Amino acid sequence: MTLSGSPRVLLAGVDDATATVLLRELDGEADVRRLHPGEAAPSGDPLSSGDILSSGDPGAPTLLVMGAGAPAPAGLVGELRDRARGLALLLLTDPADTDPGGADGFSALALLAPAARLVRVPSDKVADLPRIARSLLDQLALQHAYRASRDAAQSQLLSGDGVPRRPGEHLFGPLHHQALVGAVAVDATARLIAWNRKAADILGLRAGATGRSFPLLFSPPAREDLCEHLARAALSPTPPALFERPGEDDVPQVLRMSAQSVTPADGPPHTLIILEDVTGVAETRRRLAERTGHALLSGDVAAAMTTGGPLPQRLRRSAQAVVDRLDAALVRVWICDPRRNTLSPRVDAGLRTPLDPGDAHSSAGPGDIEAGLVAAGRKPHLTNSMVGEPRLNDQEWARREGIVAFAGYPLITDGELMGVMALFARRPLPGTTLDALAGIADQIAVGISQDRVLGRLHSTARALQTPLLPPDLPRVPGLDLAARYRPQGDSLDIGGDFYDVFPLPDGRWVLMLGDVCGKGPAAAAVTGLVRHTLWTASQQDPDPGHVLPIVHRALERQNSPFCTLVHVVLDPPDPTDRSVRLRVTSAGHPAPLLRRRDGGTRLLDRHGPLLGAFPLTDLPVHATVLHPGDSLVLYTDGFTEGSGPHLMREPEDLASLVNSWAGPVGDPPAGQLADLLFDDALTRWAASGLRDDLALITLTAHP
Repeated sequence: MTLSGSPRVLLAGVDDATATVLLRELDGEADVRRLHPGEAAPSGDPLSSGDILSSGDPGAPTLLVMGAGAPAPAGLVGELRDRARGLALLLLTDPADTDPGGADGFSALALLAPAARLVRVPSDKVADLPRIARSLLDQLALQHAYRASRDAAQSQLLSGDGVPRRPGEHLFGPLHHQALVGAVAVDATARLIAWNRKAADILGLRAGATGRSFPLLFSPPAREDLCEHLARAALSPTPPALFERPGEDDVPQVLRMSAQSVTPADGPPHTLIILEDVTGVAETRRRLAERTGHALLSGDVAAAMTTGGPLPQRLRRSAQAVVDRLDAALVRVWICDPRRNTLSPRVDAGLRTPLDPGDAHSSAGPGDIEAGLVAAGRKPHLTNSMVGEPRLNDQEWARREGIVAFAGYPLITDGELMGVMALFARRPLPGTTLDALAGIADQIAVGISQDRVLGRLHSTARALQTPLLPPDLPRVPGLDLAARYRPQGDSLDIGGDFYDVFPLPDGRWVLMLGDVCGKGPAAAAVTGLVRHTLWTASQQDPDPGHVLPIVHRALERQNSPFCTLVHVVLDPPDPTDRSVRLRVTSAGHPAPLLRRRDGGTRLLDRHGPLLGAFPLTDLPVHATVLHPGDSLVLYTDGFTEGSGPHLMREPEDLASLVNSWAGPVGDPPAGQLADLLFDDALTRWAASGLRDDLALITLTAHP
């Protein structure tokens, strides 16, 4: 089909005045005709729409101008759509009509001819018709010219006339030679036979490269894999695989290649290789993977430094994460001792080959001197060449292990040196890795600093807690005593539970166990107040009616939190039957447990009000006797509400547990009973977590 001729303009349903304007303005620029189906044309010749559409150049671009009087516009557009090479529609409409023509209106025509250009012009803008028509004709002309040049080029390629030939065109054909992907043909020995233009651009091939070994174009590590890839292609087409070859600016070129065996009709078999340069994509993916790895490494180190366990163990996990994520040979961490101003003990992860025992410096391992230099200078020490480093045995160790790179970082936070981290690698370290290591060093420094702060807080908490509890239980005549204490979890807060046992001048003894509301230094202050007030008041008169009101008034005077307390006064054992008389007073405290030797257990559940909260109107006293083998248990509410009130148990549950005890087996019996209750509480609250302190005292009369 010949694509030539001027564009044509067809007028359908257009009034005479509008048609005259268009005929006059477009004369000489387009073939303008009016369509009058079933009527006489201005020339007097009866022309049907079919006559008009079949006349002239059927390949010419067409502009159809339709007015309100155009009959069956959908049918007319459908016929033109199938005949014209390029179609534009110009619709004359009423200004108030948003979609003229109903079912055959603007929207319907747009669906009928989606490739056509559609323009709607209101009837009050008729003066603009020539300008709009010329614009549409120009667009049609450009479209027509593009199609004509494209078809001419295709025809020229198919005929082979006038197309310059290059190496490989005789093998691939003109279309493959102009393809956007590289194509290379090699013989049975992997030598180049032919290539297309894209392959020449990718590989930098010239006409004289014929016969050159194809694998030699690639990096040595990739050649063996490439030869294996080509060998598999002789059996079946190979899936795409990535291979590297030397590129510009030391950035390797990455090619994605697939191969298959081809037997042409006019020559010996050869291997066809389709290749594509994916260096940019590979580099983007490499950077993404690198950044992802660095982010994961940062997360691993953060998790290692914030989980529980001793500091060396957490540092070792952090160092191992660096080894795993960065493929390092060895990572070492030194901790700075601020008192001695020395680096001590080392934490290692990764491969470590021991130095020669005969070496005079074998007591110092790889990086020790460099770590000292880093610590002294407080700045990183980085090198991608171990040659010339100050330690001779470091160089020998580096040669044995293939170490080429070293990176040492001071671990500094808030201006204080925490230690040094060093990494040894078997390949040069890029700048991005060094940046990531600097961030990891900061994380480890913060972790060591936090460990020091927590250590100081633990020491402070222990120092405050120690005076609130007796260092050792005294030996009370006729009784076996045991005490157990545990603050809530591993909290740094000082517990509010306390106990004490002390003698009186007249030979009697006092036992007390209490629980101050709250925790921390404020609770410690109240605990000290209660404990020492009790001791002082008891030296004058141990009777609870005298002692407990004094404690109550002391709490009120200090406006301190309330306190629960159980107070026991023990008489010396009876020399005849070794029984011990005692008086038990409870101020708002959980009921003590009294277990008889025969196994019966009961609660001493009469108690008075809290100390420091309500007036002490009544303080009932339990007077009882411990016969040989009998036991008394004093405990705090952590044994009943250790995981919060919603999971509490009753003192009767503890009484049942004590009642199930088989009794003393061996010595000492009070310790066995204390372990039974303590282990049961820890097991019971393990799943939901211990939320309160645990304290108890058990005493058993000697059998």
